[in-house]
Amino acid sequence: MRAVMMFWGAVLALACGLWVAPGPAGAVLAAEKAAVASPAKADLDAKGAARAAKAEAAKPEADKTAAKTGADKAGDAEAADKADTGKAKDAKAGADNAALPLQDPWEAVWTNQRTMLDEVDDKAAQMSADFSQRTVNLSARVQPYTEEARRLLVLVNTYKNWPNPMESVSRRITVVIVDLRKLLDPMTAARSEAQSLLERIGYLADSLPEDLQDSSLSPEIQDYARRLTLTRLRLTAVLAQFDATLAPSLALIKRLEKTKEDIGAQLPVLWKDYYLQRPVPWLSPDAWRDFSKQMSYSLQGMVLRLPVEIPVTPDRWGTAFVRLLVGLLVTGAFCTLLYRRYAEAAARDATVRHIFRVSLPWLCGGLALLGSSISATGEFFRLFLAVGNLCLIVAQLYLAWDLRRLKYPEVTLERAPFWNLMPLTLGAYVLLYLPLTKALVLLIWLGMVIAAMVRQRRRSKLDLGPLHVEASVLECEPLALWICLLLTLAGLHIYSMVLYLLFASTSLALQLCLGGMAKVSELNDNLPKEGVRAALAHLAVALAAPVVLVAVVMGVSLWVGTLPGGMALMQRYLLQGVSVGSTQFNIVHLLLIITMFYLTRTAVAMGSRFLARLPKQGLSIDATLIPPMQTAFTYALWCCFGLFVLRALGMELSNLAMVAGGLSVGIGFGMQTIVNNFLSGLILIFSRTLQAGDVVDVGGIQGRVRKISVRATMVETFDNALIIVPNSEFVASRLINWTRNSRTVRREIKIGVAYGSPADEVMKILLAIANSHSNVLKYPPPAVSFDDFGASTLDFTLRFWVRDYDVSVSTSSDIRLDIEKAFREADIEIAFPQLDVHIKDVPAPRTSRPAPRPAPRPAAGTPQGTAQKAAAAPNAAPDSVRRPPLQASGEPRRRPRLVGGRSRRRAAPAAVARPAAKADAAAAEADDS
Repeated sequence: MRAVMMFWGAVLALACGLWVAPGPAGAVLAAEKAAVASPAKADLDAKGAARAAKAEAAKPEADKTAAKTGADKAGDAEAADKADTGKAKDAKAGADNAALPLQDPWEAVWTNQRTMLDEVDDKAAQMSADFSQRTVNLSARVQPYTEEARRLLVLVNTYKNWPNPMESVSRRITVVIVDLRKLLDPMTAARSEAQSLLERIGYLADSLPEDLQDSSLSPEIQDYARRLTLTRLRLTAVLAQFDATLAPSLALIKRLEKTKEDIGAQLPVLWKDYYLQRPVPWLSPDAWRDFSKQMSYSLQGMVLRLPVEIPVTPDRWGTAFVRLLVGLLVTGAFCTLLYRRYAEAAARDATVRHIFRVSLPWLCGGLALLGSSISATGEFFRLFLAVGNLCLIVAQLYLAWDLRRLKYPEVTLERAPFWNLMPLTLGAYVLLYLPLTKALVLLIWLGMVIAAMVRQRRRSKLDLGPLHVEASVLECEPLALWICLLLTLAGLHIYSMVLYLLFASTSLALQLCLGGMAKVSELNDNLPKEGVRAALAHLAVALAAPVVLVAVVMGVSLWVGTLPGGMALMQRYLLQGVSVGSTQFNIVHLLLIITMFYLTRTAVAMGSRFLARLPKQGLSIDATLIPPMQTAFTYALWCCFGLFVLRALGMELSNLAMVAGGLSVGIGFGMQTIVNNFLSGLILIFSRTLQAGDVVDVGGIQGRVRKISVRATMVETFDNALIIVPNSEFVASRLINWTRNSRTVRREIKIGVAYGSPADEVMKILLAIANSHSNVLKYPPPAVSFDDFGASTLDFTLRFWVRDYDVSVSTSSDIRLDIEKAFREADIEIAFPQLDVHIKDVPAPRTSRPAPRPAPRPAAGTPQGTAQKAAAAPNAAPDSVRRPPLQASGEPRRRPRLVGGRSRRRAAPAAVARPAAKADAAAAEADDS
C-alpha cells in the first residue's frame, strides 16, 4: 500500500510540474534555479511586477491628464509613457523569468487600494479647480432673498399680535426658504460629496500602522502614506472653501426657520385670543369712524393672504390640479367597486341608491380637494382646504341621514332634517373666513340670525316618526338661535358663531354615530357563530366600532379645521394634548384606548368561546378546568389592557407602588369586604370546590349554583328564586355540596309497622320495591335495617342510592307509594300511636225527662228584655276563658300522629271499650229500667 501511494504521489508531482512550466527542459531548470534563489530577490521581482501592473492601470489616467495640460507637455508625457512602458516590459520579463506559480490575489487587492486613492486624489483636485466656477455670481443671486428675508423679519415684529398677517408672513418665509435652498442645492451637493470623500480618506488613514516613521518600511508603503496625507489635506481645504461660501446663506436659512418655528408656536395663542376677544362696541360711533380705512386694510389683508389661500404660480396650480385629478380617480374607482358589490341592494332600496348617487360623490369630491390642498412644502392652501371640508360636511350630512333611514325604513322623509341648519352654518364660515371689520361682521351676522329665527318660525313641523334624536335637535334649535342673538347683541358675535357651529356639528356627529353603531350592530347579528371566518368577522366588527368613533371625531374636526386658524388650534389643543401633572394625553390616545377596549373585549369573548369548545374537539381535558381557564384568560387580558391604558396616559409603571400603598389604606378602611369577596371568589374559582350546577346548602339556603363571579355567587333555589350570596360566606362558613363528588345521592325512608307484623317479610318487601325502581342504583345495593322496638311500632329504615340528585325526591315519593300498596296487599299494618284510657268513677245516670220549653224572649227594646239581659250577664262566661272539650279522664284529646304523610284512625280493639260508649250504655239501661 505504501508503494502504491508513493507511485501516485510521484505521478501527481510530475503532472503539476508539467502544468506550471510547460516547454523544454531548460525552462524547467531555470524554474528550479529561481526556486533555489534567495527570497530577497524573489521579493524584488514581485515588487517589479506590481509596479508594472500599476503603470498599466494608471496609463489612461496619465493620458487624460496630459491632454488637459496642453500640447507643450505632450512630448514629456510620451517620453514618460515610453519609459513606463519599458519599465513595465522589463518588470514583466523579470516576472516571467521568476516563473511564479500563480498571481497573488493580495497583490490585486493592494493595486485596487492604490487605484482608489488615486481616484479620490483626482476628484479632490477637480473639485478645487471647479470651485471658483461654481461660486461665480452666487452672492448676486442670493442677495434678493437676503433682502426679502430681512423685510419679513421686520414684518414679524409689526404683526406680532395679528394672526391673519402672521400666518401670511409664515407662508412667505416658507417660500423664501424653499427658493433659497434650491439655489444652494448644487453647492450643498458638492460639499456633501467632498465630506463623504474626506470620511473615506480618514477611514483609510486610520487603518495605517502606527510605526510609519520606521526606516524598515518599504518605499511603496511610505509613498502610499504620503499621498494619503496630501489627499486628506486637499479635501479639508476644499471643505473649508465651501463652508466659507455657504455660511452666510445657511445662517440666514437657520434664522428664518427659527422665526417660522416661533410663529408656529405663537399662532395658536393668537387665534385663541382672536376667538376670545372682547365685546365689540358696535353701537358706538367710534366703531364706524374709520370704516373706509379699515376696509382698505381688510382688502390689503386679503391680498397678503393670497399665497396662503391659493397657489400663486403656474407650477403650483398644475401640481394642485394633478393631485385633484388623482384623488378623483382613486375615490371614483373605489366607489365603482362598492357599487358593483351592492348593485342589487341599490336596485331594491332607494336609500342605498341615494348613498351611491349623492352621498359618496360629495365624499369623493371633498377628499380630492383635501388632497389638492397640500402644498409641496407640506402646508395647506386654505381655500382648497375650506371648500374640501365643506364638501365633506355635506357628505356627512347626507350619509348620516341615509344610515338612519336604513335603520328606520318606515320614515318617508327624503330630505335630511338637518339641512335647515346649513344656511346659517355656511354664513358663519364665510364671515369668519373673510378678514372684514368686526363691526361689519357683527351687523351681517345679526341680520342672518334674525332671518334664521323668522324662517324657523314659519317652518312646518316635520314628521320624523321614531327618530327622536333628530326631533329633539330641531326642538332645541330655537333656544340655540335665541342664545346666539343675545350674544350678538352683546357684541360677542365670534362667540355666537362658534356656538352655533358647535351646536350644528355636535348634532350631526350624534346622528352619524347612531347610524354607524346601528349598522355595526346589524352586522354583528348576522355574523357566523363558529369557524375562522367567525373569528375574523368578530375582529372586524370590534374594529368597526372604533372606526365609527374615529369617523365621528374626524367629522367634528372638519368643522374646526375649516375655521381660520382651526388647524393650528387642533394641533395645539387636540393633538398636543392636555397635561395633568406629569401625565399628558390627547385625542389620539383616547381613541387608541377606546380601540384597544373593543379589541380586548372581542379577544375575551373569542378566547372564552374557544376554551369552551376544547372538550368537544376530542381533547382529553377535564370540563371542570374550563371555567378557571376562562377566568384566568379574561383577567389576564383585562390586566394587560389596564397596563396599556396607564402607559398610554404617560404614567410610569414604577408609580404603581404609590398606587398600591393608597389602595392598601383604602382596603384597610373601606374596601375590606370587597377585597374579601374578591379573594374568596378567586379561591372558589381556582380551587374548584364550587362549580356551576352544584347543589349546595349554605346559610340555611339550598339551591343550585348558576354563576360564580369574583364578587358573589348566584344561587337559584328550587322555588325559582335567585339569591346573590357573597363569596366570603362560602369560604368562611360551612358549605354542604351535594354534588361535588358525583351526582349520585343516598336517600332513606323510615317505616313503622304494628307489633305482630312479620319482620322478615317486611324487609323482603322493602328490598324488592327498592330494587325494582329504575332510578335506584344496583351498586351500592339497597339495604334495610331493623332499627328499634318503638313505643307503638317496629321501626325499619330503607336506604338506597339514586342515580341523580335531581330525581331523588321523585324517586323517594314513588318508593313510598309502592310501599303503601305492597303493605296493604300483604295485610301489614303501618302503625300509629295508640292511647288506652281507664275510667275509675262512673258518672250518674241521665234522666229521660223532656227538656222544658224556653220562654219566649222579650224584645230587645222592652224593659223586661233589658232587665233579663242584665241579670244573665254576671253568670255568663266570656269567650276568652272558654276551654277545649275534655275527655272522660279530664285530659284534652290528642291528635293522631301522621305516618307517611297521612292520618289514619282505626277502631279500638274489642277488649278496650271507649269510656263515652260505656257511659252511654249505662244511661240507656237506667232509662229502660
